[in-house]
Amino acid sequence: MDIQGQRGVIMRLFLLLTALLHGSYSISLKGLFGEIVSPGFPNIYPNNVKESWNITVPLGHVVKLYFTHFSVEPSYLCEYDYIKIFSEGAEPATYCGETSTDTEEVPGDKVTYSTGNTMSVVFKSDYSNEKRFTGFRAFYVAEDIDECKMLNDGEPFCDHYCHNYIGGFYCTCRTGYILHENKKTCTVHCSGQVLTERSGEITSPDYPAVYPKLCNCDYRILVEEGFSIILEFVESFDVENHPQSQCPYDVLKIKTNKGEHGPFCGTKLPPRIETGSFKVDITFTSDISGSNKGWKIKYSVTAMPCPKPVAPPHGQISPAQQKYIFKDRFSISCDTGYEMMQGSSTLTSFTTECRKDGTWDKQPPLCEIVDCTDPDNADNATVEYITEVGVTTYKSAIRYKCEEPFYAMKEGSNAEYHCAASGHWVDSKGNRELPECEPICGEPTGRLTRVIGGQKAELGEFPWQVLVTVDGHIGGGSLLFDKWILTAAHVLSGHKDVSAIELKMGLIKRQSSEYVQVLPEKVFIHSKYKPDSQKSRYDNDIALIKLKHKVPISANVKPICLPGNDVRYNVESKTLGTVSGFGKTKQTSLAAEYLQFVEVEVIDHKQCKDVYDKLFPGLEQVTENMLCAGTEEGGKDACTGDSGGPYVFYDEKTHKWFIGGIVSWGEKCGVKDKYGVYTKVYNYISWIENTISTNF
Repeated sequence: MDIQGQRGVIMRLFLLLTALLHGSYSISLKGLFGEIVSPGFPNIYPNNVKESWNITVPLGHVVKLYFTHFSVEPSYLCEYDYIKIFSEGAEPATYCGETSTDTEEVPGDKVTYSTGNTMSVVFKSDYSNEKRFTGFRAFYVAEDIDECKMLNDGEPFCDHYCHNYIGGFYCTCRTGYILHENKKTCTVHCSGQVLTERSGEITSPDYPAVYPKLCNCDYRILVEEGFSIILEFVESFDVENHPQSQCPYDVLKIKTNKGEHGPFCGTKLPPRIETGSFKVDITFTSDISGSNKGWKIKYSVTAMPCPKPVAPPHGQISPAQQKYIFKDRFSISCDTGYEMMQGSSTLTSFTTECRKDGTWDKQPPLCEIVDCTDPDNADNATVEYITEVGVTTYKSAIRYKCEEPFYAMKEGSNAEYHCAASGHWVDSKGNRELPECEPICGEPTGRLTRVIGGQKAELGEFPWQVLVTVDGHIGGGSLLFDKWILTAAHVLSGHKDVSAIELKMGLIKRQSSEYVQVLPEKVFIHSKYKPDSQKSRYDNDIALIKLKHKVPISANVKPICLPGNDVRYNVESKTLGTVSGFGKTKQTSLAAEYLQFVEVEVIDHKQCKDVYDKLFPGLEQVTENMLCAGTEEGGKDACTGDSGGPYVFYDEKTHKWFIGGIVSWGEKCGVKDKYGVYTKVYNYISWIENTISTNF
């Protein structure tokens, strides 16, 4: 026998001796496993013995007990000898007999578990053991509890998620829930909510699903003072109740500064509550048990109504409601063509609000028809009423008519305008700009039939002619539109100071006292004009003078037309044109007293160039920007004092005269085989138009 066996025998003898001397004893066992045997085992157990074993394993474990040998004196209900097994909260199990008898009192292969982490085993024998029964042998082990698979008072250990580990477990909750301090229950945070809108709804947590346990919810509805809150329970109501006590478990309460409502529980929808208050506090609590689905409240507000508004004639109210209460608003808009008027003031918009005393904070305006008032005057035009004369209200129509026979409507301008809803006169495209009446160009009043060799002009024959005087030296110019004069750059002799320039129009006698004086504002000389150049010093000999004021157009003062971009305006050789001016009538004479004109023919450009190339060898005097005109026999030409004046042509298509050249230079006047040279206006159409448009 080994030492361990010897020690076991000695221990049993000691226990047996103790039992004989004292009759009973108790042993505490705290290991994770162990063995229990009857006194004297495997020999016959003694009489009058009561022995107990108190087993304790770590928390989170249970005691597992099973027998490998069982031989205890049998008796009815185990009255003589027995083994009893106790576990907290459970009925004790009592065993006796022998395994071979296979009766209900014998544990056999049965395994017994404790309900907690403790178990007590008690063995008792009476005064006799006649058949020499040998007792029992049993083993116990500590076994981990899977709490997640167990029920606690009929409920799972955890509300949502259970996580087992050796010796214990822990609970967690779904997203949106919090674990209660009891570490098992999943509840929600539902306090401190404040609703300030004038309508809305409040529900128990998770409605219409089962609300969580151990809720402690509070809600506040807080609207502006002057409103009264109305509560209405809708859909379903299910709060845990008790048939003999009012709301002992879960409860809903409502409190205002006017009083309290509730408590509410059960399954019947509570009645509609008109609180009479602008502030309502709602509390809801639930206990640890139950599976009820909660409640839903819709709330709205009411207040003292304001008088129902009436839309003014030609106006609309928005929004249109059957009833308007505190803080409700409405706006007024007028029909198209009408404007809101409050007294003498025009309103761009109007909104009014119902006050808590049941009155509107503003009085509604009227909708009055838009009046565009008298139309603005357009230059050189008169206004005709298409609709009723003198009526300037919405949809009234007018027509601008240019003063004939000297002005015509500019191409692209609209003559007809109507009074728009904006209060402005607009054309068919909605534009407010006034129409433009342009002077009619290129239409002389006189005969202009067919100065050396020239004829004296009649009044109105050359209404575009301008007498230009610079520091006492005379020259010519041509009226363009009603605010510009076209001339030669060399006439201005570098005088950009307009104070040295004098301009006269509407005269045929140079010394006449009857003329139209026009005042220059600014001079524009072509940037490529180089008077100091020996080569082509008259190239780009062109300039514009902007006038301070528009020239009043009359029978004797009219503009000349500019050439168009069409190729027909690029005059060819043998084309007849007319030159006019106050220059010398003979090479040696003084300036003409009367306006003279002469008809001269355009000379072939190469022919003209050859003549001047011979006169000025090595110096290119005639360029592509020039026209030559005259006769081979001489006698018809412009001369000194005509510079800057017009060389005009008649357009058979438009029946108007246009300026094709500007008197520029020549070698003597009217000499045979010596031609007059003119700036070719066709080459400068873009420069003229850009200068005018950018300096309007």
